[in-house]
Amino acid sequence: MPVDGRRGEELSRLPAGPGPGPSRPTSADVARRAGVSRATVSHVLNGTDHPVSEQTRQRVLVAARELQYAPNASARALRAGRSNVVLVPMLRSATVPGADRFLENLDRELAARDLVLLMHGDRTTSGVRGAQAWAELRPAAVYVNVARGTPAAVELLRRAGVQAVLLTGAPRVDYAPTVPLDPAAVASLATRHLLARGCRRLACLVPAGPLAELPTQRYEAVVEVASAADVPVERVDCELSSDSIAPVVDRWRDPAHRPDAVYTNSDPFAILLIDKLRAAGIEVPRDIAVVGSGDHPLGAALRPAITTATFDVPAIARVVASSIRRLLDGSDLDPGLEAALRPHLIVRESG
Repeated sequence: MPVDGRRGEELSRLPAGPGPGPSRPTSADVARRAGVSRATVSHVLNGTDHPVSEQTRQRVLVAARELQYAPNASARALRAGRSNVVLVPMLRSATVPGADRFLENLDRELAARDLVLLMHGDRTTSGVRGAQAWAELRPAAVYVNVARGTPAAVELLRRAGVQAVLLTGAPRVDYAPTVPLDPAAVASLATRHLLARGCRRLACLVPAGPLAELPTQRYEAVVEVASAADVPVERVDCELSSDSIAPVVDRWRDPAHRPDAVYTNSDPFAILLIDKLRAAGIEVPRDIAVVGSGDHPLGAALRPAITTATFDVPAIARVVASSIRRLLDGSDLDPGLEAALRPHLIVRESG
């Protein structure tokens, strides 16, 4: 398009656009600064067994840090002929209790086994469509819930070159190695504990909102265990707020409508419930026993301290990481897997 003289003069006075940014440092730059070969840089930064003196190793690490050098993981994977990435699709719910703590532990455990955790941000994809998206990133392994890792998805991942597919969830499936973790197992354990205490009228809080799927599963587990003992269970749909809990606590002022014990689904709900019961003059555990899940730090500090059913999250992360490493090395799942998945009860004052 033609430009008149005045417009061209105005354009000529505009500041020039940004030029190319600084070039990204390479392993050759690190080698020059450290005074070593590129092969030595590779041995140090990739943690190989090649002998390198501690003094040389420190020079390489300092040079890499000063240059802000970040190794190219894709290139390293191509050189090694394999990836060290473990892809974990993000959970459907952004607020599943304990998920962040598990992922933090899993990240550390994988790193200790020379593996890298990569979270895939799409929370909804599953089946073949999900597998196509995950396979594009060329991971060494994929760790995903059985509901999303369908037989067709697992087959696609394997054909795409993914070395290990580890599923998680209950029940165990026969088309892929599975970590049979049942998040409702804590509810079954808590219910058995309350029945053993002699409780014969139970209630179960069922939080609504983004957490609804898991609490519903736990409620169903409570009902299953209680029904076998011919014990009724009152379902209490609620939210984590005083206004939501207050009506049911008000109803429980009348001993004729009061349960012997309440499983609250999680410790934060147990903390809220105990506070409302106390305000209503209902004593815990004399009038109502209360059991939560998750072993929240405040649960042990409050009075009465909260009895809770929980999983050993660091132990689960450890056996999952170990199982992934073993699958990649052509071995079986960690032999300690089953034991690490069992919930345990921490009996305190509330029930």
